[in-house]
Amino acid sequence: MIARAARALLLARDLFLTLVVVPVAFPLWGLPWRAAERLGAFYGRIAGLFWPLGRRVAMINLRRAYGSAMSRGLARRMTGEVFANLGHSLAEGIQFSRRLKTGPPGWERLYEAERPDLERAILADPRPKIFVTGHLGSWEIATMILALRTGLGGAAIARRVDNPFLNALVRRLRLSDPSQWIEKMGAVPEALSRLRSGESVALLLDENGGKRGPFVPFFGRLASTRKTPALLSLKTGAPIVLGAAVRRGEKFLYRLAFIDPAARGETGHEAIVPLTREIAALWESWVRDDPAQWRWIHWRWRSRPDGAEETYTRKDLEEAFR
Repeated sequence: MIARAARALLLARDLFLTLVVVPVAFPLWGLPWRAAERLGAFYGRIAGLFWPLGRRVAMINLRRAYGSAMSRGLARRMTGEVFANLGHSLAEGIQFSRRLKTGPPGWERLYEAERPDLERAILADPRPKIFVTGHLGSWEIATMILALRTGLGGAAIARRVDNPFLNALVRRLRLSDPSQWIEKMGAVPEALSRLRSGESVALLLDENGGKRGPFVPFFGRLASTRKTPALLSLKTGAPIVLGAAVRRGEKFLYRLAFIDPAARGETGHEAIVPLTREIAALWESWVRDDPAQWRWIHWRWRSRPDGAEETYTRKDLEEAFR
């Protein structure tokens, strides 16, 4: 009886939060694209004002990544831009889902491939692929452009939203088919099955990999990184395609890199760490080109090689800028 009542209270709380979020988010759907972008960026900056922990994480991460070149004032300004980018990206994803998710004529004008020759080669390769992206630029648009451009059947590994009502809305926005979703927890067996049946798989890589992730350099510091792309590639022979959609004026520049371990003769478990290191290095180079478009508020370096965890207290902030 107590457990049932507790579940009912949680559902009531989640429903209430959904009823609060939906009216606030609805203008990002209903407004014209550019107006929605501006409103999204405004929402992001407002969120930053009311989230002091997020601000501290971003400023500490920026300082530790760039060292003395990142002054406190510059870190503060960049943190504001990072929050604005998060809201901007949210608005772009909602607008793209509303207008272009099904691939109406003209959607291609929204982006420009950085390397058209590489894009053509990837599209011509008939093998299933492991598409890897992260929280740089507009990652929701990156995955939706990918789906439209390749026309391949496949699925994305993603974590469900804890609120079931918001989770249903997110799935509706992101997916054309419910089968495109692979739950992040325990995703490897399902992803392997999909790849072996000829489907491609997409996933995010730039988050803390926890205590079990391989530690590879990222901005000069060891960072626990998810080994899933390397593991899937080495087990199936599928190549890895790293991609990101970063803003350039009113268009997105679609950046691509192609890694084919099988063609290089890399098949064993010992290749996981070098391959993960290669992916992280490529991603870092892209983040360095557009640092304000990356999600510095994430606890990317939280897990440390000695088993400790980084903290982001006010004291840590003061020590970072001494």
